[in-house]
Amino acid sequence: MSDGLDEIMSAVGGDIEEVNYVRSHISPELQAKFDDEQIQYFVDVIFEYIDSKDEDEEIVVDDVAQYVVAQAKKEEFGVFSLDDISAVVDADLDFLEGVE
Repeated sequence: MSDGLDEIMSAVGGDIEEVNYVRSHISPELQAKFDDEQIQYFVDVIFEYIDSKDEDEEIVVDDVAQYVVAQAKKEEFGVFSLDDISAVVDADLDFLEGVE
């Protein structure tokens, strides 16, 4: 495979791993509530939020969750509770800490 294709495949694999991690670290209730597409969306928006911050800025779960909820509503992806999204954000941040 070319280097570009390798990078794409690696990124996709990373996304799958991240989604699976988040799914396995949220409550069974949330696992039933959110499908993989929704979790992938949340992960993408979380990344977008983190990427927009300065490297030395503290990432606060509640702030990220509020951003995700607002973006989902704005982009007409859905309306989600802050508590539910906070759990997803918390799990994703745990995953990202392990990757660093």
